[in-house]
Amino acid sequence: MNVNLWPVGYSRFIAFIHLFTSSHVGLVYIQYLILLTALLYFFFTVRYLYHLSRIYSIVLFIFFFLNPIFLVLANCILSDAIFCAISLVLFTQYLWMLHRPRTGNIIFHAVLIAFAFSIRYTAIYYPLLTVIAIMLSDYKWHLKLVAVLLPWILIIPFIIYTQQETKKLTGTAEFSVFGGWQLANNALYMYGHINVDSTELPTHTRTLDSVTKVFWQAKAPTEADLAAVPGTFFIKVPQAILKPYMLSYGRANLNGAPGWFQAWGSVSPVYNAYGKWLIMHYPMAFSRYYLWPNVKNYFNPYLEKFGSYNIGKLDVWKPAVTWFDLKSNKISLIPDINFQGRIFRPYPLFFMGLNIYFTICAFFFLTDRKIKEKHVTFRIAILLTIAFLIINFGFSVFATPIVLRYQVLPMIILLTFSLLLTEKQFSST
Repeated sequence: MNVNLWPVGYSRFIAFIHLFTSSHVGLVYIQYLILLTALLYFFFTVRYLYHLSRIYSIVLFIFFFLNPIFLVLANCILSDAIFCAISLVLFTQYLWMLHRPRTGNIIFHAVLIAFAFSIRYTAIYYPLLTVIAIMLSDYKWHLKLVAVLLPWILIIPFIIYTQQETKKLTGTAEFSVFGGWQLANNALYMYGHINVDSTELPTHTRTLDSVTKVFWQAKAPTEADLAAVPGTFFIKVPQAILKPYMLSYGRANLNGAPGWFQAWGSVSPVYNAYGKWLIMHYPMAFSRYYLWPNVKNYFNPYLEKFGSYNIGKLDVWKPAVTWFDLKSNKISLIPDINFQGRIFRPYPLFFMGLNIYFTICAFFFLTDRKIKEKHVTFRIAILLTIAFLIINFGFSVFATPIVLRYQVLPMIILLTFSLLLTEKQFSST
């Protein structure tokens, strides 16, 4: 398939690796090597540009290279490790663009954004970060314009291609089929607290609203039910509105994965329109019952796939057995399936603490005139870091499930610049 619910970049990556080896261990090693390379590049860049002291460098080194979170991230056959690596290299390029405004950095950063976007649509906000970085830099204006436009020149053809491939299968030229599902899912979190007049709805969404009313009247999900499937309850739970509606009203004339994509895609425009209508007409309820819980979840993200090995299962899917030439679908565990959950249990609190500590340090740094004047170029990097964290926060709260693996990159950046801020402030006293 040339298109799927998610970007096809990671599928192309593992298919490329499969040309050389079918070993799942080999794939994991390659993912870990790519992630380590990105961490090393970021680590030495930070040390070089900001003269991080030996003691803080040791702390950062331990976090980067003796941290089990990166081992587990690379051990998952998911796009997380590769996306994190590309995004970290991109952020490093932003730092070089601030300190060494060269044309090559502009080209390299645009290519990185294109690769990241082909792997995960979260990268849609990276061009916005480019605008901020380039405005803070010393590039000449014509190069600033090139830097802002170049990522879109690379991304737009991919968007058009994806839309056309989607249209071939579903009849609708959508860029992200999953986007409609996500929007409806987000809006449905408030449905039990609002009264919707179905006669005011767009005509093609009224049947979906009828299905929704029946679901909520029959057995409304409790807070515990919603918390058990963080952020995606109405997508993942088989009985929760969206999948039953697809099975009843979705269209598909192909078998296997293409058929499932057709079915998902055929209802996505309805879900998109329904979700948008609900959010636009009930913004306060949406803020209270979806956005506000997500704000709290952001600072205390769910462990999700970090909570147990192989998402708590003792076997793997048959396609994985075939693809990786496994002798059995059974997995071996050392020491047990919940061990990694116990290791990562403190990480959400650590992430919350980093956010609080960084905010305090950044506030004192930016409000202290003497320190700002002493570290002018570092101040610009802090402004870029704050911009990244704010944009990532907004995108995460509104558009994605809040889980720990999505916050590994912010965790890296938070710790790094918290250490740098601490050092700069103590050295100035």
